[in-house]
Amino acid sequence: MKQIKFLMLAGFAAVFVSGCANVETAGVAGMQTTRDAFKAALHKEYVALAVAENKEGDSEDAQYFIDKAKSAGLGLDVVPQPLTERKVPGHAKKALASARTKLTTKLWNGADEMTPKESARAQAMFDCWMQEQEEDNQPEHIRACRKAFQAALFDMKERPRMMAKPMKKMAPPAKMPDPFVVYFATDSAEVTDSEMVKIKQAYADYRLRKPGKIIIAGHTDTRGDKEYNMGLSRYRAAEVGNRLMELGVPRKIVQRSRYGEIAPVVDSGDNKSEAKNRRVTITFLR
Repeated sequence: MKQIKFLMLAGFAAVFVSGCANVETAGVAGMQTTRDAFKAALHKEYVALAVAENKEGDSEDAQYFIDKAKSAGLGLDVVPQPLTERKVPGHAKKALASARTKLTTKLWNGADEMTPKESARAQAMFDCWMQEQEEDNQPEHIRACRKAFQAALFDMKERPRMMAKPMKKMAPPAKMPDPFVVYFATDSAEVTDSEMVKIKQAYADYRLRKPGKIIIAGHTDTRGDKEYNMGLSRYRAAEVGNRLMELGVPRKIVQRSRYGEIAPVVDSGDNKSEAKNRRVTITFLR
């Protein structure tokens, strides 16, 4: 990434708002934004990221960030990007999942109202860190985004946990995330440490988005007996559901289902081992 990203991270993003190499950013940058201080600040931060990506010729990420800037400017709910939307290297997933949980927890506890600029900065820099980490080829730029996120996170203030968040005018609800997918080894219902990261991510999103129902569906590949696989899929769904409830998801909104080998994502044929079919999906519904 070029020097522009470092200038942007240092707080000089406004210098570049007028530049737009690939994706049109000027219209969104100049739009009249919501009076919500947090969302207005998010608008500016995401415009800056979009302009920076434009300067690098990364039109896909520029479009992603300018779309988030527009939504924030219109007063819509815009959340930190879920890990499932990026192909994050395995070595970075744990750190990013932990960081996102800390961020969403502070947002949930009123940081967006108490320190709107710092909260917007932290959210945008988390998304910046995610984007750089997905590319995973310039450590100094990953480090720059991460440090900017950590500094802003430190400055976020939140209400004491025992106090209820006051009611405020509701904006249109945030889009539910794509289903989380937890994978399993052959003939196993054990959740590994790496897959537990996804369950914790789902719990963090549950707290932020408050779905009315969570559907947990268990699946297997076609290896082995169909009746046995139906039972194995039930055990897998139960294991994931139990982990979510242990973290704090109410039992009454958790609905578990089992499909055995009848709904594969990869059509492998009969009696075949296929890792992508050995899964449990976690789906949020309003």
